[in-house]
Amino acid sequence: MTRQREDSMSIVFRDLLMLLALLMLTLVVLLIPLIEIKQESAQTEIEKAAGDMIAEISWTSDSPADIDLWTDAPGEEKVGYSMPFGKIFNLVRDDLGRDVDYSGLNYEFSFSRGIPDGRYRFSIVYYTDNGQGETPVDVRISIRHRQGKLMIPIYEDVMTLDYPGQEKGIVTFTMEDKKLVPDSRSFEPFDIFHSTLKQSQTKSK
Repeated sequence: MTRQREDSMSIVFRDLLMLLALLMLTLVVLLIPLIEIKQESAQTEIEKAAGDMIAEISWTSDSPADIDLWTDAPGEEKVGYSMPFGKIFNLVRDDLGRDVDYSGLNYEFSFSRGIPDGRYRFSIVYYTDNGQGETPVDVRISIRHRQGKLMIPIYEDVMTLDYPGQEKGIVTFTMEDKKLVPDSRSFEPFDIFHSTLKQSQTKSK
């Protein structure tokens, strides 16, 4: 009798384990779609937050140099470290060089809210070497704009800044109906920061 009772208990215990396993499997199957929906929602929010046009610069992480990104958008809106907020562009990260932050990155970027028709210009400035000597700095540049869920490259390259105080125009181009106008890209010499500085000095006199 004892033996039969033990076998019955074993069967009940085994059946209970199987039921629990089936319950867990059912819960997992039901939760997977919810997890995927949350991930898609998070990705959508990231894409929205990234802006409609993104300009990024980066330089070697061991460099003490402070390199600045400047944007000149339609309406003569100039955005950079001293004027980081505009109607179109925002400077999201102003990187001051290796010795001034703990991120381990030398990286700076701006993004736009919308892409109004007109002319866009971008430049980089070797603001300071932070006392480490006038060492040339290679700056990686990426400018992209949004088409649906894709970010389409407008310009990607590496430019070299040779000394503190130097500004180099990256590229200028025209956007129309949120698209790059064919053959509108130009690399003619221009500055944004230095001309802005001259204008502010003239107004202060």
